[in-house]
Amino acid sequence: MGTLKSFLESKKITTKQVHTTSKRIESSDAAARVLLVKRVAKRANKELAAKKYAELDLAKPTSMGRGVTVKQVEAASAEVAVSRKVRAKILRAVNTILTSKKEAAVDMKALFEGTKAKPGKKPKEEAKK
Repeated sequence: MGTLKSFLESKKITTKQVHTTSKRIESSDAAARVLLVKRVAKRANKELAAKKYAELDLAKPTSMGRGVTVKQVEAASAEVAVSRKVRAKILRAVNTILTSKKEAAVDMKALFEGTKAKPGKKPKEEAKK
């Protein structure tokens, strides 16, 4: 049995709870959408494209508007390799659930210790060779 699965069972947290909490947390608000639109407009404008986001005071949005799916949570609890972003979203959702139950938050190692990470994309230079 995996670390995440045993942790969720010991704390009586279901995959559906993780999904709905993640969906609520990760949903983008109006301010995040405004920032995203400004960043896209900056890239489209040839005059501003050379400038950095920090110079134009365009911070990254806090979320991109997508939580984890039930399938992703089930895959992570079955010790299937999932991406770093999915693990981070699961961690945020679990910590939110734990704080609502007045329990201490956990770190990434407590949930995903010993699980394999999903490999990312190779750099373009290596892909051409």
